[in-house]
Amino acid sequence: MKIKNPLLKTVVGCVGLGSAAYMLASPIISHKRHSHKCKDQLPEVAAKTSGTLFSIQEQSTDLFSNASQRFLITYRSRGIHSEPIVSSGFILLPKGKAPKGGWPVLAWAHGTTGVADTCAPSGDYVGGPVHAYQQLAANPLNAWLACGYAVVAPDYQGLGTPGGHPYMNAQSQLHSVVDAVRAIHLLKPYQFSKNWYVMGHSQGGAATLMVAAYGQKDAPEFNLRGAMAVAPGGYQYEGIAKYAASHPQIEKSVIAFLPIVLLGAEAAEPSLDIMNLLSPEMGEIVNRARNRGLSELQASVQEAPKTVFKPDANLNPLIDYSKKQSIENMIPTVPVMIIQGDKDQIVDPHGTYAYYQQICKMGKPIAFQPVEGADHHGSLSQSEFMVADFINSIEHKQFKSTCGKE
Repeated sequence: MKIKNPLLKTVVGCVGLGSAAYMLASPIISHKRHSHKCKDQLPEVAAKTSGTLFSIQEQSTDLFSNASQRFLITYRSRGIHSEPIVSSGFILLPKGKAPKGGWPVLAWAHGTTGVADTCAPSGDYVGGPVHAYQQLAANPLNAWLACGYAVVAPDYQGLGTPGGHPYMNAQSQLHSVVDAVRAIHLLKPYQFSKNWYVMGHSQGGAATLMVAAYGQKDAPEFNLRGAMAVAPGGYQYEGIAKYAASHPQIEKSVIAFLPIVLLGAEAAEPSLDIMNLLSPEMGEIVNRARNRGLSELQASVQEAPKTVFKPDANLNPLIDYSKKQSIENMIPTVPVMIIQGDKDQIVDPHGTYAYYQQICKMGKPIAFQPVEGADHHGSLSQSEFMVADFINSIEHKQFKSTCGKE
């Protein structure tokens, strides 16, 4: 596809991923992650409306057997403070002819992959750092495609595009998802319905709950129908820092996530100066996380450091920031289904259930679907079998809350 607008050529050059992974997926995009031209183009990016498409590149449908076409996109989005940014993602179109009024849309919010540029799911390739996760996520997305839904999957702010990734920042994730929905409606010559759903896993589960709370208000031109949150992270999010500070020997399973949490917080609030809080051992692990995916980081950490923070570290600013990102702050305005494995070692099932009970007490439409024997990835695997029933319950006005029925 030729890029006719000269602005788009510059923007595409500015949003390069800086990784071989993304170059393989999209040879259009430059490997130079940062360019002095990017700053010069910000006023022009700012002049564009949210969702404006800057580049489109057709990709192989690969894992998505129910997709007729797949496109890599870059689009105008908003950062934490609504500042103009360029984001990336991919679009999947279902097979067959679009119905009258266009295909309805599913926005997919992916789980934790890391903070490095190689962690952008739209740049996935066989053997890449996020390929195993993409194989897992492909199943529920194929279920949505089979139901006639077009899928748009944002990478999130800073994953594959300039700037750091503010991991788990609620406002940033809301903007990434909502503006991706705007972007898919500008993919010509295809037609899309104004009706849309959101689904996400882990980090994306938290993003889904944020969208369920504020998505309709943020994008009133569309009709948000419902949300599926699978093993949503972020309940009492400040607890991660507290746990690391209070436990002399933290679990190895936690140690790979902690650098992503810390780097994400610093990307959102540079004044936190994370490296100044850390022990030398932990500082080394955090630096590794800057250019490695979650799976690579997990493989590289042989043992947890004896201490995470310096003895005199003031964690109050980090804790205060983290509290603001917690899912307890997200009160849905549309029907929500929560899917949670009872053997999850990453997201505490008790925390997920506590959030569910909180929303029940508020009288909001919410259903809790436990998955017996499922771990963190098992709940995502099982979610594909719940997609069609969830859609039907909403579209036929038969959605039933499970509050008080467990």
